[in-house]
Amino acid sequence: MRIHVLGTGGSIAGIGPHRLDYTLYPELGRKLTVEQMLERIPEARELAEVSGEDLLQVGSPSIGPKEWLQLADRIHALLAAPNPPAGYVITHGTATLEETAYFLHLAVKSDRPVVVTGAMRPPSALGTDADLNLLAAKTDSIGGDEASV
Repeated sequence: MRIHVLGTGGSIAGIGPHRLDYTLYPELGRKLTVEQMLERIPEARELAEVSGEDLLQVGSPSIGPKEWLQLADRIHALLAAPNPPAGYVITHGTATLEETAYFLHLAVKSDRPVVVTGAMRPPSALGTDADLNLLAAKTDSIGGDEASV
């Protein structure tokens, strides 16, 4: 079973100047790529074959209708390809995560799960929730549940 991750930026990918930084990371502009995020959680590859790409690298306040259409178009292109992924995970900033999830719920024409996930603390910080949230999103995209759109 294959899961495809689409990265858009946000706290889940942000890199701060040190492990006690919880506020400066957006200003630094450094982000982990999807591949770097996946390297942090090798357990994800035990659950499914995982592929991914960086579609955007922005904070979620910069995501709106144009970017929503870009996400939906990319998911539909992946669905139309031979051997489409069984599920999709979108990494996203938390400020507008629910708006993106709602749009994709309305726009993506598929019964395959699309899970949108984010983090409150960047992966460079102590106590980050980024890795576990990404791993949980992969699990949801395999089996689907109420967290899926």
